[in-house]
Amino acid sequence: MGNNTKKAKVPEICLIAPSQSLADLTRRVAADRGLEVGIYVAVLDDGIKLAEELMSRGARIFVSRKGTAEVLARNHFTVAKISTTLNDYLRHLDLLKGYQGKTVIVEYVSFINELKQLCRYLGVENTIILGYQNATEYEQCVKMALDSHATCFMGGGASLPNEAKRQGIPYTVVENTYESVSIALDAALQLLNVQKQEREKRKEYEIQLQKHQMLMNYTRDAIINVDARGMVSIMNMEARRMFHLTHSAVGRDIRRLLPELEFDELRRTPEQVVGQIIRIQGQLLSVNKIPIVMGGQFEGAIYFFQSVHDIQKSEQRIRLQLHQKGLVAKYHFEDILGISDSLERVKLIARSYAQADSSILLTGETGTGKELFAQSIHNSSPRRNGPFVAINCAALPKDLLSSQLFGYEEGSFTGAAKGGKPGIFELAHGGTIFLDEIGEIPEETQIQLLRVLQEKEVRRLSSDKVIPIDVRVICATNRNLALEVKERRFRMDLFFRINVLKLEIPPLRERKEDIPLLADHFLEEYCRGGRLAEVRARMHGLYPRMMEYSWPGNIRELQAVTERIAILLDQGFPMEIDAHMMMEEFGYLEGEEGGMGPEPGERPGAEEQPEPDRKTEPEESASGRPISECRKEDIIRALKNHHYRRQEAAQALGISRSTLWRLIRKYEIE
Repeated sequence: MGNNTKKAKVPEICLIAPSQSLADLTRRVAADRGLEVGIYVAVLDDGIKLAEELMSRGARIFVSRKGTAEVLARNHFTVAKISTTLNDYLRHLDLLKGYQGKTVIVEYVSFINELKQLCRYLGVENTIILGYQNATEYEQCVKMALDSHATCFMGGGASLPNEAKRQGIPYTVVENTYESVSIALDAALQLLNVQKQEREKRKEYEIQLQKHQMLMNYTRDAIINVDARGMVSIMNMEARRMFHLTHSAVGRDIRRLLPELEFDELRRTPEQVVGQIIRIQGQLLSVNKIPIVMGGQFEGAIYFFQSVHDIQKSEQRIRLQLHQKGLVAKYHFEDILGISDSLERVKLIARSYAQADSSILLTGETGTGKELFAQSIHNSSPRRNGPFVAINCAALPKDLLSSQLFGYEEGSFTGAAKGGKPGIFELAHGGTIFLDEIGEIPEETQIQLLRVLQEKEVRRLSSDKVIPIDVRVICATNRNLALEVKERRFRMDLFFRINVLKLEIPPLRERKEDIPLLADHFLEEYCRGGRLAEVRARMHGLYPRMMEYSWPGNIRELQAVTERIAILLDQGFPMEIDAHMMMEEFGYLEGEEGGMGPEPGERPGAEEQPEPDRKTEPEESASGRPISECRKEDIIRALKNHHYRRQEAAQALGISRSTLWRLIRKYEIE
């Protein structure tokens, strides 16, 4: 709409837009919300003349952006400012990153420092930034830009885009979003009500205006504004929904409603806190705390909450999207129970590793708690406020693993999500990624993973764009990766890349003094009623037998056994059944002499039978010597070296597994 200066009555809220695109967007927002808004196009000083004319015809509140908004405000018009957020700039500056030509940015002076900082953060180089305060200076900046032999322009207004288009020079304009315009109209409506109801309290309304302008600068989902005393003055619908509050919450003390926000601390030290991760009412939220300080006095604060967080650190400060299980590390070293020397030593090493940023390889048998250690390392590291993303490499089909790790573009394959999808390396930006069962990934994915770790950048499937990432990698395996490398099933270069810091988690049979402590902990979880003391007392009678067992399933197996025993005892299992019979009832007796438990894949309680003889000559080992020459100490040494895995011990001795079993019985090896 052009500048209509007839003397007819105009709406009380009028937009003075520096561009036609902003005018068209505001018209659409106003129509969607059923608001009556006068819409006009003017820039900087021309906007002052237009505003004076519109005020004479009934306008009370003006909505504008950037330089035009500041010029209007300086001339004592009441303005609801349409904010240009950091993300608006980031989207445009990201396009300039890596650009080899010269770029000139023409921007209003109050945004110059912000732009310089963003350019430094994003590594945007070979850029000239020109600032203006009025229409005359703007035209001078445009002329300087055109005379600079720049190959790309960035800036709004009318002259710069028109000249760039006329001369065929690429340019970009930072436009506002639907949401920022909608918030500005909300502020305008509230300012209009304030003027109508309490005109005599102008100072209080100026503070309110400042609050709303800051609200527009930090657009988030849920917003709560409090005054200097900590009383809630404004709360939007999303905040009421998020925290299950009603309109009656306005006027109440924020310290009682949401004590996690630590209002008194913010009042004592009124400094902005951006991107703090807080758990409130069971929800993990990203919170921005913005104090309002005017004339050196603390006037209140605005809190912004997001349940889906995307603030980049380099391109967008921190990438944090709730996507699937594993984005948050729940456990700390204090959650790893045990008093054994072997466990304490491993925890001490892990705490040291947490302070470094190198890759870690966690090794250990199934059920020893490798992910528990990975989460604890993350929560003790400088990355604790970043995401923790875990994935089990053996749980996904091999043809889908790469797309989950590295993401994909739209149309990459049949069934690909519209718009594509980020991989877990992108989701873990600024934090830690935990790759469990790393030994299961196919060779093609190993090559891709090696490149990501070396170059610290990821390329989505079917994309030619690389995305820089800042991720710490923790891997875990229950395989002997050195043997996998030797047998060419795992790449040597990838092995060296992930095996910078190594941590071996001890099996439960090497920390048997921890079994009662762990079992008691599980009992408290499974016995919810008043029978806990009785069940625990009866359970203690089983501990001697439980400590004799080798626990091939480690803590996971112990947890299952404890749950079964707890349930049975809690239901009044006969008191006369002794510990031996109790364990046998659950099928966890080894069924083998010597007290060694079944290996993974064996049927507990099944006695292994020797293979039938197929020849009459004396049986020989693979080395050619008679089996009778296998000494007891040789067998014990082989069993110890291979963690009592009989199949591996038999291979090391060069005999069959059934022959090893006969020799164990013969020599009465415990």
